[in-house]
Order: sequence, then C-alpha cells, then structure tokens
Amino acid sequence: MAKIGDTVRFLNTTGGGKITKIEGRIAYVEEDGFETPVLLNEVVVVLPAGHEPEKKGARMMFDQKAFDDGKKSVRDAAPQKSADSRKTDNVVEPELPVEETEYGEDITVALVFEPENAKALSTSRINAALVNDSNYFLYFSVLIRDNEAKAWKPLFTGEVAPNEMIDLASFTQQNISEIERVVFQAMAYKKGKSFQVKYPLNVSKKIDLTKFFKAHCFRPGVYLDTPCIEIPLYSERR
Repeated sequence: MAKIGDTVRFLNTTGGGKITKIEGRIAYVEEDGFETPVLLNEVVVVLPAGHEPEKKGARMMFDQKAFDDGKKSVRDAAPQKSADSRKTDNVVEPELPVEETEYGEDITVALVFEPENAKALSTSRINAALVNDSNYFLYFSVLIRDNEAKAWKPLFTGEVAPNEMIDLASFTQQNISEIERVVFQAMAYKKGKSFQVKYPLNVSKKIDLTKFFKAHCFRPGVYLDTPCIEIPLYSERR
C-alpha cells in the first residue's frame, strides 16, 4: 500500500510524483510544484520511501530512468502553458510507450506479500501486490471468500500495465486469513497495436497461511529484493 514519501505513477493517466500526505483513501501527489489529489487505488509505487534509485532496494518491474525520461520528453513536446491553464485544462496527455520483453508474450502473474517489518511479523502489516510479468495490459479482479455470505467479494479491481506491480491491500496477522482462498480473473490486451488474443483468465488459489507466521519464509525473490513471499497465480511459460 502506498504511503507518504513513496514515488508513484498514475494508473489512469500519465504523470506521477511523490506522495506528500494521505487523507483517508486520498493521496496528494506532488510533481513539479503542483499537488494533485488522487485515489490510493489509482496509483502504483515506483520507488518506496527511503529508497534511492542508485542503491540496492526494492526492485521495480520497469526501468525508472526510462520512465522519467519518457515523461520529460512528453512534457517538452507539449506546448507550454500557464499555471492557471494547467489547472483547468482537462486534455489527456499521450500515453508513454510500453517497454516489452522477449518473454513477455507469455503471461505470468504472481502475488507478492511484503511485510513492513520482517523482524516483527506479529505486529507488522503485510502489503499485498499483484505482479504483471507480461507485455499485456491486464484488466483484473482479485476476489476473496466471504464466508458469511457463502460467496465471493472483490479485494481489488483495476488495470495493471505491462511489466508492472500494483498494490492490492494491506493485512495484519489478525485478518490475513481473509486471503486463504483467492480467485484471480483477468482480460489481457494491448493498446494501439495488434496482438495475439489470450483467453480470459480465471484462476483459483489456496494459500498456505502458516508461511505468514514464519520469518524464514520471507526472503528476496524474483520480483523484490526485500523479504517477501511470492505466490505464482498463472504462467504460460514452460
């Protein structure tokens, strides 16, 4: 879950910046001296608070420098506007090009659980994220079991860009049992180009909750260099 000091990018439009404050479900993101309110579930963390791009830390799913350079080129190419016109102009900026990988045509999706303090699991919050390790956009839902209603309810619904990670929710040891059974549903597509059609995804997974109470189960993995638990949901790769 995004927090104050994190550097984020917007999911539904171009742009991003650093979170300066959070009020309820609203994050205030500062970029170039302007502060923009946005829903927390509409941003994705690209650099956690306290991490420096040059130092080893939580590894991002995409090239942060290329992302920043791309944003700069879009801004430089656009006509210069006054501060007042920027506040009132609702014109959508062009989307940044998607960086594709050779193996990304085969979709791989995983859940990642990262504790805020791996040395104090009994009191630490555990942040859940979804990894889209592919060249496709995914419009998806993660569902969890509602035992009282004997049905399923959404944990998170949204879009994740190619080769990116998106925060889903935050749990404690008291409510981690909510994710013992999850269903992942998704539709894969690309924007502005031709692509191979993928079947809609519908995956059910039972998670071994005992791992969340054992410190040695949290270790650096494929997608994060910090202690975490990575759980594969779906993969077309052999």
